[in-house]
Amino acid sequence: MPASWYENTIMIRSTIFTLLLSLSLGASAQKQANVKADIDRAIVFLNGAQLFHSASVSIPAGPSEIIIQGLSQSLDQNSIQGGGSGNFTIMDIQYQLYYPEPVANTTEVTKTDKKILAIQDSMIMLDFQLKSLYAKKEVIDVQKTMLMNNKLLNTNSTDSLELIKNSVQYYEEKLQQLLTAGLENEKAQYLLNVERGRMQQRIYELQVYRNQQAQSINPNAPIPQVVMQVFADAATSGTVRVDYLTYNAGWYATYDIRATDVAKPIDITYKANIWQTSGLDWKNVEITCSTGNPLLGNTLPQLTTWYLGYYQQYYQRDFDDQVNAPAAATDAVEEVLSKTVTGDTKAAGYANQYTTVQPTLTNVEFEIDLKYTIPSDGKGHIVALQTEQLTTTFNYLIVPKIEQSAFLIARITDWETLNLLPGNANLYFNNSYVGKTFLNPLALSDTLSLSMGRDKGIEVERKMVADKSSDRLIGLNEKKVMTYTTKVRNGKSIPIEVIIMEHIPVSQVDDIEVELLEKSGGELDELTGFITWREKMKPKADKSYTLSYEITFPKNAQLNL
Repeated sequence: MPASWYENTIMIRSTIFTLLLSLSLGASAQKQANVKADIDRAIVFLNGAQLFHSASVSIPAGPSEIIIQGLSQSLDQNSIQGGGSGNFTIMDIQYQLYYPEPVANTTEVTKTDKKILAIQDSMIMLDFQLKSLYAKKEVIDVQKTMLMNNKLLNTNSTDSLELIKNSVQYYEEKLQQLLTAGLENEKAQYLLNVERGRMQQRIYELQVYRNQQAQSINPNAPIPQVVMQVFADAATSGTVRVDYLTYNAGWYATYDIRATDVAKPIDITYKANIWQTSGLDWKNVEITCSTGNPLLGNTLPQLTTWYLGYYQQYYQRDFDDQVNAPAAATDAVEEVLSKTVTGDTKAAGYANQYTTVQPTLTNVEFEIDLKYTIPSDGKGHIVALQTEQLTTTFNYLIVPKIEQSAFLIARITDWETLNLLPGNANLYFNNSYVGKTFLNPLALSDTLSLSMGRDKGIEVERKMVADKSSDRLIGLNEKKVMTYTTKVRNGKSIPIEVIIMEHIPVSQVDDIEVELLEKSGGELDELTGFITWREKMKPKADKSYTLSYEITFPKNAQLNL
């Protein structure tokens, strides 16, 4: 058999084996694609948030692996869910942490360190200036001591008058110079110390910023990844989605309550203050605020047997937590509810007009059709949820003994339908800020009462009536008669309702007696001693209310009147 034929056969077999081996290795090698999934939606709970990421991806034929990045480092891996859309099948979803190769500090942190070092160098030079001033002060003090102790001040009787005058003038001028120099030195020290304090504060601020940046842009931190195993019959493109829970986010409720007139209903604006420190900035994200709380858990409560016994004392040794979120739809969506529009100008819209309330089986969700940007800064970013007009009745409360002013009280009904949460409320009346209050729906009745501040249009005057007040001794007792009159005038052009409250003392001992002499038609609560007048007053009308009572007590006793 020719040698050339044998060599050719060996060569062909070797080539075929190499091709088969390469095909086998190629088939077994897993194709990978790395994609960065951006946040496009967030459901924000009272404590926590569910973040939804999506990304477009090209998928080759056969099995492949998609590594999804851009996720929050504070995610709860037990809550991860994956999905997608396209002509491919998701075979498996896994979570992993990728540890990158360690690198040096970031450029941003290095710049901050340089600024800190520059300020510290300036502080060193400033400290030298202060030391120089301290030394100069010591010199001035020594000169003053030498001047005051100088023997030349002790003039002899034989000295001429001219010499004495010249000596006194010299010492006066020299002492004045030293005192002026001392004051200038003290002023310079003060200014340098103020500047040094500013430098220390600036260093502190830069150090805080550096530490925050080092945490947020730490290049050596592990990178969370979701690995999605997929299979496609042919090369295709599609979208992959991932969502998960993070507990570094949440929201709390605040309110704006506005009243423009006592004849009109009140406007209440429900606002969500959204905060997050997930490490990712939520840019142009659809927001849904939910009243749910995933931290509460779902374990059913169970009763156990309650064994009753005697209490035994045990001893134990002691051992040594309002920036508006920019909406993407406009450059600024401002909530200016008091703004009026005249002519043909179209009124500006408000963010709360884009909110839909969706009650669920256990919670309430506020779906907002606008897209918002919420940075990862831990601050509360305001998102207006809804504005409602509520049926309101107004009256005035007057407690003249405490303050001779009339407080406008708004009494709101039908507030239960608003799904309110506990939170602070800003109060406005006639477009003026009047103060804050705290709304606690869990402790409220069917009527919500709010103080809208003092009304200068209601005049109140309380004074003692001297000729109807007395203090006299009768036998072993002393009788004290106290009489007051309160005058109220409605200076407004509309009728109003006023509630006036006074009180008389309530005795807690048998030898002290209190007798009500006059109450001008008021209602007495004998248990508390409160006297209440309710009056509807016409415009520009006025009325007086008299309160008189007598106290009888032992003449040697001291009362806490």
